[in-house]
Amino acid sequence: MADTTPADASAQQQTGKPVPQNMRNYQIKALATLERNPDLAINMLLQCVQTCPWFDEARGNLRKAAIARYLQKHGGHAASNPLAGASALFLKMKVNGLAKKGKVDEALLECEKAMLPDPLNIHLVKLFADTAIAAGRPVVAHDALEIVQAHTDPQNLALLEAVGRLFVELKDYKRARECLERVHRAKPTDAAVNKILKDTEALATLNSGWEQAAKSGNYRDTLKDKKQAEELEAAAKSVKTEADADTLIRQTIAKIEKEPKNVNYYLSLVGLYLQQKRYAEGLDVIARAREIIGQDPELDRRYAAVKIEKFDADIAALKEAGQEERAAAMQAERDQYVFDDIAERVQRYPNDQHLRYELGAQYYKYGYPDEAIQQFQISQRSPKDRVQSLYLMAECFRQKGMLDMAVEQLRTALEQLPGMNAEKMDVYYLLGEISEQQGNLDDASKYFKEIYRADVTYKDINERVQRIYEQQKAKG
Repeated sequence: MADTTPADASAQQQTGKPVPQNMRNYQIKALATLERNPDLAINMLLQCVQTCPWFDEARGNLRKAAIARYLQKHGGHAASNPLAGASALFLKMKVNGLAKKGKVDEALLECEKAMLPDPLNIHLVKLFADTAIAAGRPVVAHDALEIVQAHTDPQNLALLEAVGRLFVELKDYKRARECLERVHRAKPTDAAVNKILKDTEALATLNSGWEQAAKSGNYRDTLKDKKQAEELEAAAKSVKTEADADTLIRQTIAKIEKEPKNVNYYLSLVGLYLQQKRYAEGLDVIARAREIIGQDPELDRRYAAVKIEKFDADIAALKEAGQEERAAAMQAERDQYVFDDIAERVQRYPNDQHLRYELGAQYYKYGYPDEAIQQFQISQRSPKDRVQSLYLMAECFRQKGMLDMAVEQLRTALEQLPGMNAEKMDVYYLLGEISEQQGNLDDASKYFKEIYRADVTYKDINERVQRIYEQQKAKG
């Protein structure tokens, strides 16, 4: 029986169909062809998707390759234009017609073909995602949006907004907020963007609080009531106006008065206040919760998050008013608050390994490698933060000129990353940089090529690989 990769296993689990070995081999050939003939490689990947519509790994590589080719042709910037009215209407009618007949694979393939010359076109991206979502294949839509988001120019506000709204449909509120916050910073007076961002922020805050509580076990008895959590989320979604928010706030306060030890209600109320940018009231709710249940790491984390969000809002307002000096001063105050807060919480909860990681990241950010290494040596014990702790520890050793120690951390990190993902590419990239710095071109080439095979659009990997080739040729 042929070996099955994690991506193949995922595809088989979703569709019940395995990816044939010949198609996997064909994808490998396509990726090997990318460097010398991207057009041929893209056609080969398209054939993989056409033959095996459930081969999501090939679909992702097709999109990455198309975006890389597109950006190279346009000098690294998205210059896509809206489709002409008749062309857009014809394509949409064709795709929708196929989908209504149950021919979803054919509908998605038509979208793929249309996107090849213009993979960051707003209308095409939305049509593809909408088609996949409507067909009950949200994973396909989500994977596509992740790739588009990663390669979207921050100035392309229309595409960012469209992708953000689609992430909301998929209930990935964290990624939705990442997109929509960029749009909001550029268009702070856009009422429609403000509205959806408020809703998304509340949902993201609630989800984050519940997930963290479930992991820590602090609120196990409360959070196990899934029905209550779902009701709170549905209530947050129902907020349409300030009057709606006020009504829901009053209802939540009444629930707190009835069940003063139910932390879910406090978290819900904080989320609602954040939706309305009522930061002082949100902080007051957390203070009241602390009085009832005592000192708690999750409430401390939430308090800091609200304070930081208030700082960010005030800084944005100062910048909008043209008060750059005051904004810079407040930014410095914010950064100092973040550092001091994390340091204080580490003192209160010295066994919290994630806090150790956050403090290490702060030391690293401000150029204190020895202090950062000390924290990362503790935080690497946490499965959640192990890889990033090792990675940043390697960066610290590199700053100190201890390249052998840096490589040791990175190789340990690789052992934790069996499949190729963004973290593994970061590790390979740093290993490549260090190898090149040491003059070891063969190792540098090996590490950079691992990334190139997985994602030709990663950072400046194409230029890195080409430069290594040239250096190796020059050495004979």
